[in-house]
Amino acid sequence: MATVLRTRPFVPPMTRRKRAAQRRRLVIAVTLLLLTPTVVTLRAYSHDVARGVRVLGVDVGGRSRADAARALTAGLAERLRQPVTAKVGTEPAVLLPLAVGLAVDVPATVERAAAASPVPLLHADVDPVVTVDPARLYTALMGHLGPQGDAPVMPAVRFDKLRPVPVYPEPGRGLDRRAIGAIATAGWLRRQVIEFPVVDLVPRSSRADVDRLVRDLATPAVAAPLVLSTPRGDVTLPATAIAGALRLESDPDGLLTPSVDGDALRKAASSAFARVEIPPTDARFEVAAGRPVIRPQTDGSRIDLSFPALLDALRSTATPRRVTVPMVAAKAGTTAAVLENLGVAAPVATFTTKFTPGEPRVVNIRTMAEALRGTLIRPGETFSLNARVGDRTHAKGYVDAPGIEDGKIKNTPGGGVSQVATTLFNAGYLAGMQDVEHHPHSYYFDRYPAVIEATVVYGALDLRLRNDAPTALLIDTATTDDAVTVTLYGTKRYDISTDYGPRTKVAQPRTVYLEESDCNPTNGAEGFTQEAYRVFKHNGKELRRERFAWRYDPEPRFVCGPPPPPSSRPDPST
Repeated sequence: MATVLRTRPFVPPMTRRKRAAQRRRLVIAVTLLLLTPTVVTLRAYSHDVARGVRVLGVDVGGRSRADAARALTAGLAERLRQPVTAKVGTEPAVLLPLAVGLAVDVPATVERAAAASPVPLLHADVDPVVTVDPARLYTALMGHLGPQGDAPVMPAVRFDKLRPVPVYPEPGRGLDRRAIGAIATAGWLRRQVIEFPVVDLVPRSSRADVDRLVRDLATPAVAAPLVLSTPRGDVTLPATAIAGALRLESDPDGLLTPSVDGDALRKAASSAFARVEIPPTDARFEVAAGRPVIRPQTDGSRIDLSFPALLDALRSTATPRRVTVPMVAAKAGTTAAVLENLGVAAPVATFTTKFTPGEPRVVNIRTMAEALRGTLIRPGETFSLNARVGDRTHAKGYVDAPGIEDGKIKNTPGGGVSQVATTLFNAGYLAGMQDVEHHPHSYYFDRYPAVIEATVVYGALDLRLRNDAPTALLIDTATTDDAVTVTLYGTKRYDISTDYGPRTKVAQPRTVYLEESDCNPTNGAEGFTQEAYRVFKHNGKELRRERFAWRYDPEPRFVCGPPPPPSSRPDPST
């Protein structure tokens, strides 16, 4: 058998080189096709926020969290300030984002953006995290509800003395307070108009629930006294106290929620509670040897009136009724640790005014000075003398003494307390406190510095000073036989002085005869206009000046009695 020899066809060298190059190009192309998505993906995820992520059209991709937060804040700044167009039912409305608490939670939105996984080479839109204050939003929307709304009658049980009075529920129309927050956060910055529908409002508790509450709780609750048994002794609650403190009202959804008003119960049976409860004592400042010292707080104990067994006991018809209730700690509202951080360290300003010993007005001066002693004015607070001291009544120890009334010197309860107001105003003036409200006297009294003085009338004229310092101020007062002093303790900020201008437009007093039983004679005093400048300095450098000015009327020379015959009257020109 013959053998056939097979040989490969002859390929020229040039052709072989071309074919090898083609094979290499094909391998490279396939490799790139396989690797490109991986490379793109690696590049996309090489930052905290992947490339291509947007929030409300703001590109935050390819950035660190901090950079993304800055980009989002800058990109949305203008839009966040724009008023929101809304509709409440059919009524158009405009909402201000700041007023209703609408805001973008930038850190939370950035975290949401960082968790996004966009498809390579495509964009991913991420919704912002939006917050709102539901209570403020509800209040704002209710202002636009108008006649579309009809408030539902919320179920309740109230008391007429010891008789339970049912209030049965009635449906209404209005806004669903539970839904409006979600509507606002979903629509803001994404819809041109946010629509808040007006819906039927049906209280959750029914007429039958009200009747059941009357039968099972309200009626037995006031049928007999209830004895609270505590480790410190018993407290007997009369039925009248129970009726005044048992709250059988609805929550905002109309669900009846029985509770006991502890404050009302303690007030109605105050003497009984006082025998077993120990009130807490707040930490406080006292002044000793001219320095403020802190007296630490002491905690107390009180009956736990939120104890569930209390309501159960009120449902009982057994007599006598008794329930064991625990005592809980009553924490002091102010601790020494808090006071230590208020910067009350040394005297900041002090001022003294003089008075004539033995006069009735001295009683009033001392009474008000004692009421002010120990007052703490925290940073940013505005002190009101009338709010602190209250009305000047005989029950508080004030007596009748001369004061200005309708331009005359009349005897009134608390007459003379303006001397304390003036002394305090000057101490606050020297401490650099902000003058919110003060009223100089209509007549000038030489016991006070002109212009820089103050009168007060409860319910009409107040003295208000704001502590604009970063530290607190403590008021201390002291009286002697002939003087009252007010000292403010804190941290000194300024050196204060006063530059006075000249007295101008001086007017002489006239003589006035008064045939009145409570007439107080006076020598009269000139009237004039004057200005004064409070000069603020620090380390010897003047920082600013504040102008004060006042016009004093001439105080008449009041003469008690009828006017003399015309022939014996003094010539006013002499």
